[in-house]
Amino acid sequence: MTAVAQFLERNVTFVYLILFAGIMWPPDAYFSGSTLTPQGQSNIYDFLEFALLAPFLGCGFLALRRRLPPALIVAWPVLALCLFAFLSAYWSDYPSIVVRRAGTVTLSTLFGVYIASRGDFGELIAALVKVFAIAAVASFIAIVALPQAATVTGEYYTHAWRGAFTDKNDLGLACGEAIMVSAYALKRGYGPRWLALGTLGAFVVLLAGSQSKTPIVFMTAALYGAMIVLALRRRSAAGLIVGYALLVAGLAGSALLAATWQDVLLALGRDPTFTNRTRIWQLALEYIGFRPWLGYGFGAFWQETSADAQIFWVALGFKTPHAHNSYLEMALGIGWVGLGVAALGWLAVLYRTLRVAAAPHAEHVAFCMALLVAIFFENLSEYEFFRPGRLMWALFVAVLTYLGREVVVHRTAGAAARRHVVAARHPAGFAALHGAAAP
Repeated sequence: MTAVAQFLERNVTFVYLILFAGIMWPPDAYFSGSTLTPQGQSNIYDFLEFALLAPFLGCGFLALRRRLPPALIVAWPVLALCLFAFLSAYWSDYPSIVVRRAGTVTLSTLFGVYIASRGDFGELIAALVKVFAIAAVASFIAIVALPQAATVTGEYYTHAWRGAFTDKNDLGLACGEAIMVSAYALKRGYGPRWLALGTLGAFVVLLAGSQSKTPIVFMTAALYGAMIVLALRRRSAAGLIVGYALLVAGLAGSALLAATWQDVLLALGRDPTFTNRTRIWQLALEYIGFRPWLGYGFGAFWQETSADAQIFWVALGFKTPHAHNSYLEMALGIGWVGLGVAALGWLAVLYRTLRVAAAPHAEHVAFCMALLVAIFFENLSEYEFFRPGRLMWALFVAVLTYLGREVVVHRTAGAAARRHVVAARHPAGFAALHGAAAP
């Protein structure tokens, strides 16, 4: 790849990271303060985003053609999920919409594979710090110059910031991602440390202004998950015991939290209905019960022309764009069978994490575990997992691909070590291994 081609590739990738992060994107929704495109119809800006992403990925994968086959092989769980999304067009009432949505989520998935394959994982972290630094600057400019546009009000919060994002919840999500990424970059020295420190401080302020509590929850859980892996990476009996104890305590704490979540929310000063989310979840479960196994087709439920969606919105009292829970959203679109395919992806990525948790070469595994825990908890109350054009989904795919590659390295190293041990036990084999004649 020539210097000019490398320059273009680096900058186009960076632009798409900005778009996936949702910084003032799409512009019509951001500057109007509401979604102008009717449910089920294409947004012109999203159309252009993915229309240009397809040829870019084609050129990028051509340049990385030697790395592509192994990356696609280890990314099989998410590719299988994309295939199932396409298949759901056969039983959906809106097949054209399903094909379009499945196409965009497949491109988003391939983008996640691409950013994990194009270089070291640390380079991705350094690029993300720059993306979030731009988001922080844009957010503060918007808050100062456009205070009415950059601030939202509601029944459960007053004058909450949304900064350079379309919603306060999107800003809260970006705060959680930015703080985790910046802290890791600061610790490991990925990119200028002053930039990581400044981005970290800026998003702490923005998090307070967003009045969002969910990022605090998933960052706390993410830190706990990273501690478990760091204990295992000690590669000692004490580390194994500590890691196991932390895992058991974490599962017990999660069970207690699940049983007393309303009391916890009240203690945090939050609405025990999760800002009407519990009503959305209740209605979503009812409609999932009508088509439990295969769903309504990927992305096909929330349509202006859908009688089911209209009845749902009337019963709810307002028009929610999704189920505010990724797992319920997937069950609506691709049923319990499709959700089972997604569960295979989660099982695969967790298996890979534990498989290389103690491997010296898997230097980013603890941070990957933190990201996975954050993704899981964030998607209990929001829809980011397996959603087109979202940074959190691209990061999940990138982590899955990175860990898959590390498992292959671990397996290869283990096989080489076993061959060395076998050869060392036999004089002829040992001599052949070291290129010397047997005595």
